[in-house]
Amino acid sequence: MAPRAAVLIAALALGGCLKAQSGGKAETGCRTCHAAHYVREGECEECHRGNPGAERVELAHERLLTGRAAELRMPDGLARRDGQRLVEALACRRCHTIGGKGNRLATSLDAVVWKREQAELVVSIREPVESMPQFGLDEGQAEAIIAFLLGSGSPDRPQDTYRVHFTRGVGATSSVFEKECGGCHRVLGPSGPLGTGNAGPNLSGLFTPFYPATAPGDRPWTEKALVDWLKNPRASRPHTTMPPVALKDDDLRKLVAELAPVDPGP
Repeated sequence: MAPRAAVLIAALALGGCLKAQSGGKAETGCRTCHAAHYVREGECEECHRGNPGAERVELAHERLLTGRAAELRMPDGLARRDGQRLVEALACRRCHTIGGKGNRLATSLDAVVWKREQAELVVSIREPVESMPQFGLDEGQAEAIIAFLLGSGSPDRPQDTYRVHFTRGVGATSSVFEKECGGCHRVLGPSGPLGTGNAGPNLSGLFTPFYPATAPGDRPWTEKALVDWLKNPRASRPHTTMPPVALKDDDLRKLVAELAPVDPGP
């Protein structure tokens, strides 16, 4: 029996198979350690980031993307679609710019997601800073959001020329929102974060197109809708737990100003 045939029979008898050789050409970069997959989507680093030219593992895995987050190049994939659905359902654009659209109340996410480690991004979503709502997302949902953010942004997109910096308590003593609404609600406004409550919804970006249409009649919030709501919330929603809030005209104007958008995006 020819030697080549004998080797083939032996391999099959052991339940294995022979891996086709690539003409003697040695693999380089990521493929020296990892099996290739989704090769039609491009090079490894286009989905997983990293630094394929590095020889040390910790450098080769720089800002590595794994799990659902690595599906950023698959616009029709489940992770990207789940991420988009979550971003829209949670109204993330009421504070952040995503894909060039959104309010400028907080950091634009189009470039920053490309500069952070995946673990940092997951923590930012699941254990957010004080003024960001606690959405109660699991790790898989956070990774899906990351995949969508990465697919919507670009590593080459320049950072915005502004820097958001808030200090708790600035202007709070004269704030109508802090006094009348802050026990149940929070908001990011022109003067920074106000309120400490979580019983009611976060009102950041209330008068912008990016806030959910939750005014009576499932309509967008306007100044008039807010004024009518404050006078008698139970007139439109009999089972709401929010009581009427009696405000003088001057205080109403101050409250509307505190809820006004900050340089809304496109």
